[in-house]
Amino acid sequence: MRERLNVKAGIEDAGQRLERRAAVLRWTGSGRLADLISTAEFKLKAERVRGGVRAAGSSLLVSGPEPIRVCSLCQQLPGVAWLAAGYAVQTVGEAAEEAGTLARRYLRKGSRFVVEAQGGAVSSADLAGAVTAKILDAVPGVRVSTESPETTFRTAMDRAGGVVGVEVFRGPGGVPTGRKKVACLVSGGKHSAVLAWYSVLMGYAVTLVHAKSNDEGVLAAARLYSELSHRADPRGLKLVVLEGGPVAPVVKAYVSHAETPVFGGFTASGNEPPEWAGGAQRSPLFLLPEEELEPRFVALGVGSVGGTTDWDVRGKDEYLRKEFGGVTADVSEVLDRLE
Repeated sequence: MRERLNVKAGIEDAGQRLERRAAVLRWTGSGRLADLISTAEFKLKAERVRGGVRAAGSSLLVSGPEPIRVCSLCQQLPGVAWLAAGYAVQTVGEAAEEAGTLARRYLRKGSRFVVEAQGGAVSSADLAGAVTAKILDAVPGVRVSTESPETTFRTAMDRAGGVVGVEVFRGPGGVPTGRKKVACLVSGGKHSAVLAWYSVLMGYAVTLVHAKSNDEGVLAAARLYSELSHRADPRGLKLVVLEGGPVAPVVKAYVSHAETPVFGGFTASGNEPPEWAGGAQRSPLFLLPEEELEPRFVALGVGSVGGTTDWDVRGKDEYLRKEFGGVTADVSEVLDRLE
């Protein structure tokens, strides 16, 4: 009889652990957590991923059978500091116990690991200490290494609860997509592409504005829209293509009548915004050193338009406006809708 009770208790414990299993998205603390929840729910629903999304203090827990896939889909979401696969917990003791379970799964003898803790209801040092001690006890022969860890364990404890998991990805940081709107002038080059991504990271709902001078430029703008739509909340993203007149007069006409702030890809190493920019603002790219542009552009993976654009200010400012947005889309889908 006692053996049956022990087996039943073991089954119930395993079931509770499965219910607590989750992908953990740690909020940066900037912007609104509600915006991050909304974006995560929208993205997972669009990808037909099962799992409930709920807040646990300053973390998002996505419960369900596919925590690694959830982390993969959400790894570029603005407003996410890090992503881990693990468990929801209520106490420091539970965090330590589940850390031991994860350690037996992910570590082997001789492995190097580190525990990164964020406290709230308890001190970060106490939380990290409890989790570290349990990991060392669970897997003999492992060691702590802050300089060259092979595995990073993440744990956080707020008054509303806590989480513990194994880090899968670092997030991009920034601010979750909110309601404040801005337009970004995009030519197809690296400056304007990085400008758009930085604007997204600042939490803006972004309209990409491209004045067409050739088909290659439109293709580059479509690639940029597609990439950003997979990274962030596409409901706050739009691509507008202006066709008809010379680029400079068309851009100036658009900026002068814009209902939202307009950002241009101007940097500190460059001159004042040219006359054709018509009042476009420098931020947020202006403070980024020129040498940091290239690696950030390469990380976007969108390619670049070669050659130079004719910025002759002469000509009519009349144009035809085409737009697409609000959904996650591949490049071909964007181009089809703009035809």
